[in-house]
Amino acid sequence: MSLSSRVKVPMPEAGIITRRSGAYQYVYKVLKTYRNTNGQPNNDRVSIGRRDVESGMLIPNDNYWKFYNSSTVELLPSYDSVRSIGATFLIQTILEKTGSKAILDNVFGSERAAMIKTVVAYMVCRGNVMEHILDWCETSTLHETVTDDRQASALSASITYDEKMDFFRQWSAAHTEDSYLAYDVTSFSSYAKGVQDTEWGYNRDGDSLPQINLGCYFGYESRLPLFYVTYPGSIVDKSHMSYMMANNDELGIKGVTFVMDKGFCSTANIRYMHSRRMSYLIGVEVRHKATLGAINSVRDNILSMEKRISHGVYADYAHGFFYGEQTNMHIYFDPVLAESHRSDLYRTVEVQEEKLNQLHQITKQEAKRHRAFFDIDLAEDGTFTFERSYERIDEAAKNSGFFCLLTSMRLSGAEALDIYRRKDVIEKGFDELKNHIEMKRLRTHNTRTTDGKLFCAFIALIVVSHINCKLESLMKEKSLSKNSIITEMEKIKVVFTTGGKRLMNPITKTQRNILEAFGLSEEDLRFYISS
Repeated sequence: MSLSSRVKVPMPEAGIITRRSGAYQYVYKVLKTYRNTNGQPNNDRVSIGRRDVESGMLIPNDNYWKFYNSSTVELLPSYDSVRSIGATFLIQTILEKTGSKAILDNVFGSERAAMIKTVVAYMVCRGNVMEHILDWCETSTLHETVTDDRQASALSASITYDEKMDFFRQWSAAHTEDSYLAYDVTSFSSYAKGVQDTEWGYNRDGDSLPQINLGCYFGYESRLPLFYVTYPGSIVDKSHMSYMMANNDELGIKGVTFVMDKGFCSTANIRYMHSRRMSYLIGVEVRHKATLGAINSVRDNILSMEKRISHGVYADYAHGFFYGEQTNMHIYFDPVLAESHRSDLYRTVEVQEEKLNQLHQITKQEAKRHRAFFDIDLAEDGTFTFERSYERIDEAAKNSGFFCLLTSMRLSGAEALDIYRRKDVIEKGFDELKNHIEMKRLRTHNTRTTDGKLFCAFIALIVVSHINCKLESLMKEKSLSKNSIITEMEKIKVVFTTGGKRLMNPITKTQRNILEAFGLSEEDLRFYISS
């Protein structure tokens, strides 16, 4: 007989016996007593439940109700009466403190916004797979809207383009302190055939799968994502930049400097930004003809103490006609990077030489490929001789250690380099999106659900990025990862009792440090529990 595990009743005063089995004391009602053929006392009995050690009361099974009609039944805590609420408390507080909660409520209404916030909290704690969201809601939330995977999918499909743009307009308006925006692109692979923008293209993760591209702005001061768009996976980054920036007027983004890597540098893009008087700082390809000219103009004098800026890097400057416009180029030389590049190059030469030594014949195509570093004498029958071309090897190594930045601004070499290096905020954000929030695979089956799920992931990225910002020093000091932060907060549990709700244990020193980093205390946690 199964225990009626959600209730407890007073223990019957007479006519029962208890027997221990393992960790439990089972209670039996005695139906009849007698002596057996050997004269020893015996009885007929039936199990009526299990003794609750903490209260001394009976947790009844189905048999109990056949013999007793108890009028004093007390509900036990239900299966989800102990909940791990620390992480959801922190996430909901972050949504409120960053202002994203108010904007979600304004755009989507309180009911749908509440569901989005539940999905976001789940993504931060458990990742992208929605299959177990209901179980998580029943064990790890307190005031949040309980949602299952079907409701989460329907929610994603209901989020419209206009609603997303409305959110982005209000979100961008709330972050006008960002004078620099990092722009970059990442991609998400998918097995689904019903997602419109999934196409074959350059896959950054090395997956042999079609993908969808996502371009994103990240703020330098806020260190938060501000806006994103998705587009087909076959389109190269530099081709889409102007389409991304066409949204700036609608979003009210102006007076900022866009910081980008060399993948976006093209004559069309530089001319586009100049035509709209946009400020930019962008990496450039060293092999570009105009860039090589700038490097050659400073090569002989760059290794001077006067040119040394920081961390052993030397910098010079050139103003000229680059990528179709009169603009400014900063030229840098890093001796350590130069030696690293040369070592890689020489190792490549050695590997190719080992391969050639093992071959007796090669094709004309193979010979052409190896002539980058070797003089090859190829006979008609495919046999060959070869030797290193030190002239070509030295030419390939000539520009090792050089890198250049193009900008429309008046910046010193040190200022430009510092600003450019700080754009790793967006690279870290993409890493969180793919690995912590687990969006490396879309795990959706149609375009509408994909669009909505990516929006929820964007809101989750706001939360994770804010955690990074506030807890960076603590995580370094204590060697804590993002997952360990979430796990530590999930140790904060609330128990439901007949008298109400209460914390199971005092918070730990690490939990207190985490809360204090967000301007929170144990009193805030208690207020959240009791509200």
